Amino acid sequence: MTKRYRITVNEQHVIEADAGVSIFDSLSRAGYRMRISCRNGVCQICKTTLLQGAIVQRYPALELCLDEGDNAAQIYACTAVPRSDIRIAIDGLLRPGELRVKKLVCDIAAIEQLSHDVYRVRLHLPVTGRQAVEFHAGQYLEIILPDQRRAAFSIGSAPDFSSDLELHIRKIPDGEMSLAIIEHLTHQPSVEIELPKGDCYLTADQLAPDTTVILAAASTGFSQIKSIAEHLLANQVANPIHIYWGARVEADFYLEKLPLQWAAEHTNVHVHFVISEPDNSPGWSGRTALLPEAIVADFEHFDHVEIFTSGSPSMVYALADACEAKGLQDTQIHSDVFAYAPRK
Repeated sequence: MTKRYRITVNEQHVIEADAGVSIFDSLSRAGYRMRISCRNGVCQICKTTLLQGAIVQRYPALELCLDEGDNAAQIYACTAVPRSDIRIAIDGLLRPGELRVKKLVCDIAAIEQLSHDVYRVRLHLPVTGRQAVEFHAGQYLEIILPDQRRAAFSIGSAPDFSSDLELHIRKIPDGEMSLAIIEHLTHQPSVEIELPKGDCYLTADQLAPDTTVILAAASTGFSQIKSIAEHLLANQVANPIHIYWGARVEADFYLEKLPLQWAAEHTNVHVHFVISEPDNSPGWSGRTALLPEAIVADFEHFDHVEIFTSGSPSMVYALADACEAKGLQDTQIHSDVFAYAPRK
């Protein structure tokens, strides 16, 4: 049996490595990515810090064995091979599925008002950034104003399409930051952004054939759901997809014809509009309920279900609690809320 060693990286990631395999190749096989440029003739970019353990390095020739408490040493991941369990530190290491975060200045290609308070903004990536920038469906970016204030917005476009990024931005009349963002976008030719961010995303190759996908959005949370839905449809995913879009009143919906078009063109797509204040929507003849109530009412159980949801923390946690009562596990529900507003 081939001997195996444990590689602990940055004190948080642990992988199993076969004896005789370099640190770089072991990390690559496990889905991790790090900076390296050997093929371009640039050496030493894969510099790694050995904290503990034994390695042998082919070039430059080196043998090291560090005990806990010894001074750290610099090695090169592409030629260093573990000879025991090791602890290392690597700057800029990307986890499986993680993408490198970059800053760019984008042209503001268009801004249009979709409803009484929602604007669709299209940002055009610079030529140099179109091939270099990657994001997953469901991730977000940050707009950086000239005074360095930041605001996060879900990317409403799918990664499978053009070089334009789409944002849905609600104008809040008494919101200082909201007004500053709209002012900049409507009067300036470009804007600085940083992307991609967020761990609430879905890639088509992640889905098991028997998984039902629930995409649940409140208000402008639809932008995140739109990106995921369009990505799945672009990749011809046949899984059942249930899109729930909740709003206080009917007037808060925008682009509502788009999900209806998805449902008309794809038999696996099912769309549910829900409003929570019917008294303020006298012409509404559709469903009335709180979004979590509507979803729980439609499913007897949540076996083989994955939920991606975007909205206020109160809505997201209410949905998680309601679905948990019918068997949903924590690993089956995904939202950026869990990162920026963790519940004690």
